[in-house]
Amino acid sequence: MNKQIKFLEGTKIYLRPYQEQDLDIIEFGKNNTQVRDTLFLFNPQTRNDVKNEIEKWLNDNSTVLFTICENKTNKPVGQTALFRIDYVSRAAIFYIAIYDPVFWSKGYGTEATKLMLKYSFDILNLNRIQLHVAVENIKGVKAYERTGFKIEGTLRQAMYHNNKYVDFHVMGILRNEYYNNKS
Repeated sequence: MNKQIKFLEGTKIYLRPYQEQDLDIIEFGKNNTQVRDTLFLFNPQTRNDVKNEIEKWLNDNSTVLFTICENKTNKPVGQTALFRIDYVSRAAIFYIAIYDPVFWSKGYGTEATKLMLKYSFDILNLNRIQLHVAVENIKGVKAYERTGFKIEGTLRQAMYHNNKYVDFHVMGILRNEYYNNKS
């Protein structure tokens, strides 16, 4: 019997450990024009490049990586992770990517973010989660704000992208804000 592993489950999506067949959607996303643009990727990535990056993440004790899957179809649609987990400061960097634009604007990213915050605060006992998002990514900023993240500052001209320098917001959420937001 082939049961689906559902490490964390929401209504529309669930999070599970990475599996080798996920390479298909990841390679597609990292080479798709729209996805690459939102992730600020500039090099073409071969299957081997993607596999090496994933293996590096999986072998890093300060990283927790999940594949985002649709509940109805069990189809992988993206990834989410915590990077640079610091168990002394109880802080981490949040990452999310929906690798096919067909799956954008369906609430998958918001639900995955909520599941990751629950995991971060309820299971890992972290105190702070932060992220960087391009100021021009208004949909992304609003989605993060809906899940409780606050803009804490702006990194001016932080990256060069599409022939211009782009500002990034630093956004964060603290443990007590998460719990106060839930009620």
